[in-house]
Amino acid sequence: MALRIEYETNYGITCEYAHCIIRDVSVQKKVIEILDTENETSITKLFEVRYNGLVFASEGAYEDDASPLGGFNYTLELDDAGSKQQYNIVKQCYLHLKEQDGFTDSDDC
Repeated sequence: MALRIEYETNYGITCEYAHCIIRDVSVQKKVIEILDTENETSITKLFEVRYNGLVFASEGAYEDDASPLGGFNYTLELDDAGSKQQYNIVKQCYLHLKEQDGFTDSDDC
């Protein structure tokens, strides 16, 4: 799984078919205590997903183990509410990535 985007490097070079992959995903459990109006404690548990990835000039550059042009890091809250992607954390990361600036016009590849 990967995304294809148009990517401009820091040197002003535009790569029309840049290849983006998620390299690493980690999940951390967070527990949040909230006091409601009746002084009762409510505990909320959520899972924070952190992921990072790399951007290559093309799919061929990725397959040839070329150096990446750039990278990205994002965080999202794990969707555990019974959706289709509930058990596919990497898929959730790609869906989240497609909502971020610079990735909204991406194509699955």
